Amino acid sequence: MDLWSHGPGSLLAAVQAVNGKQEIDMRTNIWVGAVVLSFASFTSAQSNAVPGMDVSLGALGPIDALGRTGIFPNGMNGLAGETTACNVGSVTVDWLDGDSTVPMNDDHPWIAFLVVKETDERLVQISDKSYIKSGFGVFAQDVCGTCTGCGPFGICEYLAPGCSDTYTVGINGNRYWLAPHEEIDPWLGIWSAIGSLFDRGEPPVPAPADTDGVRSFTSGMGNALGPVTHRIEIRDADLDDPSAAFWYQGMYVVQGEPEANRDNNMASRAISPNWTGSSWDFGGGIGGLSSSGTVLGRWDGASVTSGTNGSDDGRVYIAVKVSGPVNGLYHYEYALHNRDNSRGVGSLRIPICAGARVLNAGFRDIDNNAANEWSVSIATAEVQFSTPDNPLLWNTIYNFWFDCDAGPVPSMVALDAFHAGPGAASFAVSGTSPGGLYNVYLGDGCSFGSPPLLGAFGTPAQPTLGNASYGYTNAGVNPGSLSVLFGGFESGTVPVGGGCTVYMALPGLPPIVTLHAAIADGMGVATHSLAIPNNAALEGMDAYVQALSVRPGGGPFQGMFEFSNGWQVRIGDLVAGCP
Repeated sequence: MDLWSHGPGSLLAAVQAVNGKQEIDMRTNIWVGAVVLSFASFTSAQSNAVPGMDVSLGALGPIDALGRTGIFPNGMNGLAGETTACNVGSVTVDWLDGDSTVPMNDDHPWIAFLVVKETDERLVQISDKSYIKSGFGVFAQDVCGTCTGCGPFGICEYLAPGCSDTYTVGINGNRYWLAPHEEIDPWLGIWSAIGSLFDRGEPPVPAPADTDGVRSFTSGMGNALGPVTHRIEIRDADLDDPSAAFWYQGMYVVQGEPEANRDNNMASRAISPNWTGSSWDFGGGIGGLSSSGTVLGRWDGASVTSGTNGSDDGRVYIAVKVSGPVNGLYHYEYALHNRDNSRGVGSLRIPICAGARVLNAGFRDIDNNAANEWSVSIATAEVQFSTPDNPLLWNTIYNFWFDCDAGPVPSMVALDAFHAGPGAASFAVSGTSPGGLYNVYLGDGCSFGSPPLLGAFGTPAQPTLGNASYGYTNAGVNPGSLSVLFGGFESGTVPVGGGCTVYMALPGLPPIVTLHAAIADGMGVATHSLAIPNNAALEGMDAYVQALSVRPGGGPFQGMFEFSNGWQVRIGDLVAGCP
């Protein structure tokens, strides 16, 4: 019988008769592949670690706008936040006044800030690479515990165990004490006064005074910068988003603090920007509470992991959020936060299943320069985002995303160092990647317009044995029209006319059968239930499915029908994630 005839037993007859579901016999061969990432091993330790040194950001106070330029909603704002440091370690920490010696003293901590918002399921940094606050002395208090040594309420150049020190918004926003981030090595916490901004001045003083280690940058120079420059800079447009959730983060960088003690150096706090008509009000913080650790932990529904380049460089956090599938595609969102990795990240490599489709890849950094966007390349078993000139530097968050028809599985992702330096060229961080390809895309459908899109659903959206929730949606069908899901067990690619292809053998024994019929709803989506029997004989088998739908007014097949894309369905609980 010609399957495409109008006689009994044909698929067209099945469409017209709206036949019920029939059992199908399925069989398959399994090919298992693996993606392996190899990294060099290094054993050298942090060179300046001081045992017992542990400074925490004990409290993150309010953030406020200290000035602005431009006219709302196209202005720019200069912000600063309040921080309280706590010495929760067992040794004193130098907090030397940078102006107290000639040349300037370089043994003091630094305070870095950034601001993020969560919008459209993505957490992004909206502040610039703001300048970093230099510590210049301690007004010792006992906010964190019993303050001994210099304190409580003593003025000194070290932070003793149990003591705290608070810098207000005004102090942290004073440009006299703000230096560019590139002058600080965040991994070792070191800074050199020679040739620094404080040494050079702005505008620079003549040589040799610009490299003698004596402060040339004055308060007058700082005031001349205007109300925004060198502070935490944020555009009106990024704050004017009532549907978004906002947080700001502070972080202490302390020379000699062991890497294992640094997670409490960071804290974040929710804020609520409100335009008053002349300036931004941030509400003093929501609830007045701060939370330790990377601000990526605030991203609702994301999983956060991190890794270092052995013991040779600092930590990078990776947050991953996966949604879907929608029309057979999962959406992957990655946010990378470089806490204190001095070499920076120049490439993100994510393993994928061979044969998986990767679509709609994107990238976001913290500037508006389209010329320095990271590029994306898709290889057989890897998605790589990379840059020649715009690395992910410390105290910065970049975003990466794409769609893929492979589902999420735990995996290792690779980060390539940008700058030369101690440690490996790449290091691995545990994360999530598209490693579950249980529906393999076989090819596009056909239509006079956009072909319907067939995609799996269910909990999980995977053809496991006994999965009664499994099925397919056929989207893009004419509302109110009939859609028929059909399938077979023999692979094939058969042109059937009108530019249409059937992605299974034709004819075959057993024949292609109707699996389910449905009427498309008002949005043009037909829902086809396809419960997987709890039958061990199905383990490891392959099936092939596709949908045929009616297109009133004319379709490419037989004048009135269109086809969806086709899928190879990998059935079972024990099948490998990648074919």
